[in-house]
Amino acid sequence: MALIGPRAETTADVSFASAAALCSALASAALISHVLPFTSIWRQFRAQREKAERRANIDDLSGCLNRRRFMEILDQRLSDITSRQIRRQQTQDLTLLLIDVDHFKMINDGFGHASGDDVLRALGRRALAESGWTAGRLGGDEFAIIVDDTDHRSLDHRIRRFCQELAAELRDKEKTRGYQGVSIGVASAPADAANSHDLLNKADVALYVGKRNGRGNITYYHKDMEREHAEQRQIARDLQAALLLDQLELHYQPIVGLDGELAAVEALLRWRNNVGGYVPPDKFVRVAEQSDMIDRLGEWVFRRACRDLKAVDFPRVSVNVSGAQLKNDRLVPMLRTVLRETRCDASRFTLEITETVVLRATPAVLRTLRELRAMGFLIALDDFGTGNNSFALLRDLPVDFIKIDKSYTQRLETDKISQVFVTAVGEIAKALGMSVVAEGIETEEQHACARIAGAVRFQGYLHGKAQPPRAVASIAGQAAG
Repeated sequence: MALIGPRAETTADVSFASAAALCSALASAALISHVLPFTSIWRQFRAQREKAERRANIDDLSGCLNRRRFMEILDQRLSDITSRQIRRQQTQDLTLLLIDVDHFKMINDGFGHASGDDVLRALGRRALAESGWTAGRLGGDEFAIIVDDTDHRSLDHRIRRFCQELAAELRDKEKTRGYQGVSIGVASAPADAANSHDLLNKADVALYVGKRNGRGNITYYHKDMEREHAEQRQIARDLQAALLLDQLELHYQPIVGLDGELAAVEALLRWRNNVGGYVPPDKFVRVAEQSDMIDRLGEWVFRRACRDLKAVDFPRVSVNVSGAQLKNDRLVPMLRTVLRETRCDASRFTLEITETVVLRATPAVLRTLRELRAMGFLIALDDFGTGNNSFALLRDLPVDFIKIDKSYTQRLETDKISQVFVTAVGEIAKALGMSVVAEGIETEEQHACARIAGAVRFQGYLHGKAQPPRAVASIAGQAAG
């Protein structure tokens, strides 16, 4: 019996231990079966929360910060700078870049919104890849970037490299062939402004000035821009009112032929302000070119020229076309509509474009020029000689007239370079079936020299100043007679 007792106790202990282990295992299994679903749910919740945060802070198209989040970060950065200044601690100054895609509407209209979206994606991707740049899309084609650098020299180098790499990427994509570059306004904190509203405004002023000077520029803010910007805004408001109140006029300058007969007139826009004086065209046309107002202005000019042509019966009317008009797809439909409504013929008009516009013309602009010629318009290359002209360029241009700039014609009597230049243009024009018009003729000697050099038409004070249409009517009548 003594042998049986201990054996029975050991067996009981073993059985109890096994049962306890089994219970523990079952409990663990039950716990795991509850924990695993909870862990999965938590992961899903966290993923959804991160997705919601991204949706709230990130622009879906470009991948950059959205406007709200970008402005929060800018506010915080500027607040930190101010706080450190108050405590007289060293600050980490910053620079704000404001970026606009040049002629973005033309990309969307000419090549489709998908092409415009590709440009925005590429811009966002490039900006995010730059070390130390905080990029946000403020809306449309406008981006803003915070850079931890206020040294203009190093900053300028980085910005230009960014622009070059972006252009190289987009040139490789056939669907983004409408891309022409970006304009960038730059302002620094705290040197230019201490709060986000003022800093953004100053970068916007610099951007506006850069666009006014031809786009594709990197423009740094300086305090004199505020006065210039305010003046430009006032001109834009006044010009809009002038269009509504019909305060604009067209004056016409005679263009004569070899025998002094009236061959054509050039329509020149005049704006008489409220005090009876005239606002110079170069002062308000450039303002109009920065907005859609140039299209309204261009339509007004052409419509009025059609009306005056019918009233006075000029032999031909030359009308200036802005480079900004040529770069959008509204010019040709507008001209067709006005011709139809006024019952005028395109063959009675010459459209004048400047040499600098043609030198920078895209394939789309050249196609527009060819379409205009197919409609019956003649095309004149104005101010030839003012840019980095290329005689080889003339061979491929859809142009009928070459207008030699007055800086050459007025020196023909004494300057051998001018004589050689005008003669060369005359010979090339003759070979290409074009005609040369000498601008700025003020004396009989200049007229004679221009004629010897190959000009067949002449324009300048010698042959008449620009006048209202009725004042030119007598000249037109003499020509008709």
